[in-house]
Amino acid sequence: MSFTHPFPVIRPPISITKSRNRIAQVDLRELQWWPVIPTCGERSMQATYESDTLELSAVRRMEVTGPARVHNLDCVEIAVQERAIREDWDVPGKPSLFYARLDEEETRWLAVVQDMDGRKVLRTFKDEWFGADWGRGEKREILDEGRYERQSDGAYSTTGRTGVGAGTYAVKIGKRTFQCMRAWDTGGLPASEERELSEAYIDSDGRVVLFREYWGRRMGAGNTDWAAKYPDNLRIVIDGCVYVHCDCTGRAHDMITSAALGVKYQVPA
Repeated sequence: MSFTHPFPVIRPPISITKSRNRIAQVDLRELQWWPVIPTCGERSMQATYESDTLELSAVRRMEVTGPARVHNLDCVEIAVQERAIREDWDVPGKPSLFYARLDEEETRWLAVVQDMDGRKVLRTFKDEWFGADWGRGEKREILDEGRYERQSDGAYSTTGRTGVGAGTYAVKIGKRTFQCMRAWDTGGLPASEERELSEAYIDSDGRVVLFREYWGRRMGAGNTDWAAKYPDNLRIVIDGCVYVHCDCTGRAHDMITSAALGVKYQVPA
């Protein structure tokens, strides 16, 4: 898919520092963790940058195209387009359409159309494993109740409290600075080196400005130790479990939204 975009070819500098100001709650109206609000008139773009070379790898555009209905539930249709910038960029199962809704308390995927082996495959919330892949409804209220407690060695332990909030940080992307709640999402499950962790920085308006995926060091098929393969990548240690900054491509990426860079959405010609 070819379309114009406003993102620089080299990732802007990013700095993340602990903030004295505490954000205890944000209203995340976006789909977790896709930076688009499922309501008419919404649109956004997101750039994926290589963390090591800082080069732009892909750009994703999301736009709500109108109202829809899935299994008698009202929702909106969201068109998803992705443009590969790197020649070797290829992520299987790319979504082309979302059907989602925004309720007073949660956001929810109702259906997804994905490109699978040259075919468009529609799955809905009534299909097996849909909830495991896309969720069964995520609460808009993101709380930081002190679930993650930093230790003297820089690792974290869980306290038994709830919420995915993991502190408040000043996030500077290029020339723009945001006060953000950091969220660490383990899918509602205990820390494990065989599962992934999503890290999102959410500003006080409830918009994600920076997103990263971390894989548990033993995650995936085979016997790959991601911590050994990528000794210089960012790491998060929770309850003794090591997560390494990388994703399903086998590489590490920083995902930055158009809102974070203050660039305008490019309307298709």
